[in-house]
Amino acid sequence: MMVAGEASGDLLGGALLAALHERLSNMRVIGVGGQRMRAQGLQSDYDVNDLAVIGLVEVIRRLPRLKQVMDYLTRLLQQERPALLITIDLPDFNFILARRAKKFGVRVVHYVSPQVWAWRAGRVNKIAQWVDHLMVLFPFELAVYAHTGLAVTFVGHPLSHLAVAPVDRMEMRQRLGLSADEKLVVLLPGSRHGELSRLLAPMLATCRELQRRLGRVRFVLALADTLSMTDLAACWPAELVGLPKKELPISWRRGETYALLAAADAALVASGTATLEAALLGAPMVVVYRVNRLTYEIGRRVIRVPYISLANLVAGYGLVKERIQHEVNVACLADDLEALLTDTDRVEQLRAGYDVVRTSLAHADRDPADVVVELLGGSACEGDFSVH
Repeated sequence: MMVAGEASGDLLGGALLAALHERLSNMRVIGVGGQRMRAQGLQSDYDVNDLAVIGLVEVIRRLPRLKQVMDYLTRLLQQERPALLITIDLPDFNFILARRAKKFGVRVVHYVSPQVWAWRAGRVNKIAQWVDHLMVLFPFELAVYAHTGLAVTFVGHPLSHLAVAPVDRMEMRQRLGLSADEKLVVLLPGSRHGELSRLLAPMLATCRELQRRLGRVRFVLALADTLSMTDLAACWPAELVGLPKKELPISWRRGETYALLAAADAALVASGTATLEAALLGAPMVVVYRVNRLTYEIGRRVIRVPYISLANLVAGYGLVKERIQHEVNVACLADDLEALLTDTDRVEQLRAGYDVVRTSLAHADRDPADVVVELLGGSACEGDFSVH
């Protein structure tokens, strides 16, 4: 059984399943995932969007749906007794499921450590009770669990290898019809509807202001696979509908995020996995994030790290500019983007820092699929799986 609850978890789960298919045959996978996991054979009655929610207030609103999915997965655990449960990120949901799995005698691998180094550090000892093995994406996370006795493996971040543009910068610019003197700004407003509803309007207003200041700028919104055109239309500000192209020269594209980031002169990126993708693809960026006011007030009192973006956390310093909550406004963002589009020294410094981030993530101790095959152990030998 595998359970992922957002686009980044589906990315990890899809890559893991593809690697497992190369090592195992006769493998049946059930649980919850997205398009990438289903493409690799996951059988699921639910989708990542059923679990993709962030923030205290937002979770409360979605509790009935979350309970429905939890009850479904609990029934599967009890009826199917899978050889292994692999939970991917989404700790508050998945650790409840992990505790239930233990009651049914199902071993648990959790993939992606929760941010215990940022807040709720006391969870590390509980996690050691709930799971049998933890696979972490960042090398600095090993020390966090050193005293617990939990088996922890640094498996590297798959994006260090997967975040590769399918076409080069010039080809993508040609596809977009950009002239040599036009700048390209890419918008990544998140993979959840809630993120889109809070970030799209200030992003678009910033684009309009930047166009007014500089001219010769084109904007492309990279729409996440987890969002629909209905979501985009619902969040599009009414005052910008039907605006002339000369005031807001923007288009949207789906399924070309990596090519767009590789071709970008600057990007506005919602905090999350996308900041790591943008760094690995060399896109000069400004990181933005805004949540419900109550969620923000609670978060700023308990979070103990100086940065919110993965790019900065891995780098260990403020490599990229971050704009949070009230700073997500036209004045700040337009100034930040203008600096990226006009300051070549700043861009060179950014890309040098990105190289360091890429190197630190690429040198894993083990491949995650090898860890899973080893943990399946007895099941593989008993005939439920055949190891290639």
